[in-house]
Amino acid sequence: MKARYLILFLGLFLNVLFSQNKKSSALNTSPIDTLLKIDLNSRLGSSPLFYQNRIYTSELSGLISCFDISGKKIWHRNTSNTLKSRPVIADNILCTATSNNEIITFRLDTGDQIQSFGVEDSITTDLAFIQYNGDKELLMPKSTDSKSSVIFGTKSGKIYCIDLESLQVHWINKDASGIIKSRLSAMDNRILFTCRDGYLYSIDARNGLLNWRWKEKAETDFSNSQIISDGRKVYVYDNEYSLFSIDLLLGNLTWKSTAKVFGEVGISTDKKKLYAKGLYSKLYIISTLDGKVLKGIKRNYLFEDDNISPFEYKKQILFTNWNSIFSLDEKFEEENLFTYGDSTINTFMLIDKNRFLVSNSNRTIIIFSIR
Repeated sequence: MKARYLILFLGLFLNVLFSQNKKSSALNTSPIDTLLKIDLNSRLGSSPLFYQNRIYTSELSGLISCFDISGKKIWHRNTSNTLKSRPVIADNILCTATSNNEIITFRLDTGDQIQSFGVEDSITTDLAFIQYNGDKELLMPKSTDSKSSVIFGTKSGKIYCIDLESLQVHWINKDASGIIKSRLSAMDNRILFTCRDGYLYSIDARNGLLNWRWKEKAETDFSNSQIISDGRKVYVYDNEYSLFSIDLLLGNLTWKSTAKVFGEVGISTDKKKLYAKGLYSKLYIISTLDGKVLKGIKRNYLFEDDNISPFEYKKQILFTNWNSIFSLDEKFEEENLFTYGDSTINTFMLIDKNRFLVSNSNRTIIIFSIR
């Protein structure tokens, strides 16, 4: 009898030991290596910036910080106002916008404030950076010949273009009607954006004049769509989840896809395919030539709405959903690469050949590589 109990006990012990080793082995076979983790004091107001091996963060509390690649804090400054707009960096200057509609510039190396500029409207978009190629003379002389400028949208539908060094206004566009929330997209002296009035707009970056505006019908609303362009066409989706391709130069419709999509759309490196999260648990691959669905990959779970575009990486398609990052291989087999807690991922970007930066709504920033 004792021998029987001894054998039973030994069997249970070996089973527990085997299970623990199996779990440990599973943990060790994770497809990623975590290189850095930073826990912030408060929630991020916008996506972090990665620039010259440093990480710049703006928190809802008003704190702007600079970290080196080891996670050490180099400097921080408190603006005393909520920060929601993503800042920009150029010419050794960091420029940000506060909740009291103030544009502030800081020295990139020390964090010392340079100057500020008040806007008589609510700033409702991230800041974006352009090289100003217009011929308007600024009222006050500058100490350099820099053409670096900042553009942003407002609650009333205005687009501002201001000089980064002096914070003087180059021009203001007033063609749109209603709040502008989309990220501004600039290319070839054109600035693209959507507005609460439902239109997709193109304005001239040199003078702020309207090139064209477009929507399919009176009920069409592009206001919640982010914008992507391949240099020839502009891709946006409307309130009915339809994806459109618009000629960048003329503002005419080139195609309308049958796929029902939402969230930010990604584009392949050869610019021949679009990657879009869709309704009914599908990830779509769509031809940029004619809008036809090349592949609709059915997933086990519905997509959560977010503004992180799928993108290519070493013959894989990487995409996010809620608190996880996934990959699709060449056979369209899905793998969960990364899951962190129960917080939504709000930033996911490739920062060099094999390092990724991810942040979530729980005040955490992680840099990792894929094995």
